[in-house]
Amino acid sequence: MRSTITIVMAALLAGPACRAVRDFDTTPAGAGPSRMLDGTAVGRSRCSEGLIDTSPFVVEWDATDLATFEAHASRDLMFVRYADCAIELLRGCSDGGIPGRYGRYREPVFTSGTVESFSMKDEDELWAKLPLGAARFGAAVRVGQSLELRYHVSGVVQATRDSVIRAAVADNQRCAGATHFVSAYNLGAFELLSHKGAAAGAEVGVQGAAGIGGRTSSESSNLKQGGSLESCETQAQRGCRVPIRLVLQPIDDTPAAAGGPDVAGVPGILPPYDQPPPYDDSPAARAYKLRQSAAAKERAGDGQGCLDDLERARALDDTPQSRRASMWLEAQCRMRAGRCDEGRALMREYLASVDADRRTTDRQIDLAVDNLARIKCPVSMQEDLAGMVSALMVRIQESQNRSDPAGCTAAADEAKIIFEGVDRANVQQRNSVAGVVMMAATCLAHLDRCDQARKLWFDYYDLAFTGTMPDNEVKAAAEMTFINLPACKGR
Repeated sequence: MRSTITIVMAALLAGPACRAVRDFDTTPAGAGPSRMLDGTAVGRSRCSEGLIDTSPFVVEWDATDLATFEAHASRDLMFVRYADCAIELLRGCSDGGIPGRYGRYREPVFTSGTVESFSMKDEDELWAKLPLGAARFGAAVRVGQSLELRYHVSGVVQATRDSVIRAAVADNQRCAGATHFVSAYNLGAFELLSHKGAAAGAEVGVQGAAGIGGRTSSESSNLKQGGSLESCETQAQRGCRVPIRLVLQPIDDTPAAAGGPDVAGVPGILPPYDQPPPYDDSPAARAYKLRQSAAAKERAGDGQGCLDDLERARALDDTPQSRRASMWLEAQCRMRAGRCDEGRALMREYLASVDADRRTTDRQIDLAVDNLARIKCPVSMQEDLAGMVSALMVRIQESQNRSDPAGCTAAADEAKIIFEGVDRANVQQRNSVAGVVMMAATCLAHLDRCDQARKLWFDYYDLAFTGTMPDNEVKAAAEMTFINLPACKGR
């Protein structure tokens, strides 16, 4: 998905309004232009109660803000402070060495949809429907213009966690102010239009529905745009996958109950030897669903969430058969959670237990465990360069599978840092790390981010060949090969 957009957080409310404060905004609450309407009856009535909308639209982040959100969401659950009509993204609420320690996001689920819209003809409607943009766009409606937000929802990205208890993040001071986490966010595209003269159209509607075509204004302008609504009508929808709306879930301040709440079953591959799925509400059935959920979280990179589900499953159904069925999954989840030594030991125990005839040597088991650890353990905990490269390549493939360009870019950035410590005379080491950057560029090309892919493609050539041939030849080779890259051919 390609986007040259500038987007900021906004909310669509039918009730009390809220104001966005970004995590890099140093302006104290109550100061600055975003408070310009607080002296009005509208401003006071919307924010005085301290009520918030937990499903805010995103229509005002600039390109930097959007990239920040996407990059964080490609690696970790996003936590926010949401109070007193202000939203603050807590990017620091994560573990630098263990991606997904507090949760991850699953692959997008794409849906059918159509272009919807709503209009705002005065300040009352602006504060009611787009309150986080009211201060910025209030001047337009005060001089007689009307605003119209047109949007298309193409899919949803859901978190691996149904809830987050306070105790889970209590050891990280950067999470101290968290009130909510982003439990899901919608993908799509939008346009915020300004119409001079007559009203923009119907209050809420679908493109082409009665009222939308009744616009009599002869002059309109596009105030903000995210993605491409035209792309939403295509099969690929590459320009219709921009985050446009967040769903916020409050942090749970109550202690977790013994055994934990039930979790809906998630389709996926189950461990070998697991019993057939029960369809009643027995403890065994609930444990089965929890193991399903744990497997889905492991695939999404949420190792700790997987371990939590497995622990709750054991509290419901702890038999030799269920323990054996969960062992291989638990080993991988421990690796994902940064407990690599524990994961290695448990995987070795599992592989030995299933080799009843003792046909496998210790060396073969060790190699199998090493190969799995290279894929599952965080990059920061890999024992050698080969492990780091393997882990980064897996992350790129996972990012491509879930249409996450920020994840591909982040992996390339890590590879560039690793490259600084590589022996440049060692061609094998040099090429293996540079190959991660090339793989990331190919990922971006596949996701129709050709401008970003081009930059990484040239970075790959610089890393792999600078010093081995003249600089102009390196650049020429990069140019010639990139224009023939299938996904971006001719661009």
